[in-house]
Amino acid sequence: MKYKTAPIQEAVFDVRIDRIGVQSVEELKRYKDQLPKEYQNEKKKVNFSGLFQVADNKELETKTRGDLTGFVYSTVENNKQIQVRLDGFTFNVLRPYDKWEVHFSEFLKTWTEYKNLFQPSSVVRIATRFINRIEIPIPFRDFEEYIINMPPIPKGLPQIFNSFFMQIQVPCEDNLRNAIITETMEPATEKILPFILDIDVFQERSITFDNLAENFNQIRAIKNQVFENCITDQTRKLFS
Repeated sequence: MKYKTAPIQEAVFDVRIDRIGVQSVEELKRYKDQLPKEYQNEKKKVNFSGLFQVADNKELETKTRGDLTGFVYSTVENNKQIQVRLDGFTFNVLRPYDKWEVHFSEFLKTWTEYKNLFQPSSVVRIATRFINRIEIPIPFRDFEEYIINMPPIPKGLPQIFNSFFMQIQVPCEDNLRNAIITETMEPATEKILPFILDIDVFQERSITFDNLAENFNQIRAIKNQVFENCITDQTRKLFS
């Protein structure tokens, strides 16, 4: 279903690859020449890891190491971001979100440039993650007026939430993809309670360069189905 004002706070398109045709991470900087002019900001992508060990004096030592794995390019407005890494490619879109056709087209174009430039050997995982921020108007009597699958509160306790965090991972009916559904809420204001519905759908098998776009479209259909099955008609009116 198409909405006039979709509640999407952030959309992520991600591709993980096996091996890439570069000798060093610094070679990834060549991608900058392919970017549109609006991507003017650059920063390093660093993965930190910690090592805990007992030294000779029996005291615990902690060592932290940061490994450069790629580069992040973002627009001047900081509403779009491209991650170019040794293990893959990610395209992020922040509000305002337009529509799938617009952003997926840009993702495919920028991903194809990465693929052609660095020649990865294969794709091992693809995913989309859509973080929705649903502003529920206050006051309301029950969460289920807006959200269908809220976690139950044991009887004998007040049937209200101060806070909560719920995450489930389920296999999809096609036995090829999985969905991670995360629900939580942000602090309420006088007028709204921000409810976060985070939907991550991923696939790790039967992916080729040729069928990548087709598989992403299947992932999109699952993502939309999950979203619609989590909300009520009262919630839909908020986006109309």
